Amino acid sequence: MSDAVLTQQQIQELAGRHQQYQYQAEAIGKQLNMLKVTLNDLETALTTITALKDESGGKETLVPIGFGSFVNATLASTDKVVIGIGAGVSVEKKTEDAKVFLEKRKEELTKYFEQMNSAFVKIAEEMQKIEKTVQMQQQSRKPVSAE
Repeated sequence: MSDAVLTQQQIQELAGRHQQYQYQAEAIGKQLNMLKVTLNDLETALTTITALKDESGGKETLVPIGFGSFVNATLASTDKVVIGIGAGVSVEKKTEDAKVFLEKRKEELTKYFEQMNSAFVKIAEEMQKIEKTVQMQQQSRKPVSAE
């Protein structure tokens, strides 16, 4: 298709495909951003759980409540934590079990992130192919000036 002259219908089809790819790229980009936030939250939880291992109950700490704000709290126990397991459900787990659960979840999300990123790259490549094809088509149709 790159060497041949494209018909108007073919150009319109390419434009439609390009727009479809653009929508897909935007959707995947949003998913990638959400995954980054989730992975950062997971990393924070893992870091905190690891730090709790060396602490004892009764220690004062700051607990985040959102928007960069904290409240003072006293740790009753550091051998158990409550973690979200999905669908708004939370369970209490021993610290080590929670760490294993979160590490597994992080591994799964990292693989998913890599798959989504790969899909994003493929879509970007397809968009570039279409753009190159149309650009070549436009260059081949330029009138030659008589000088």
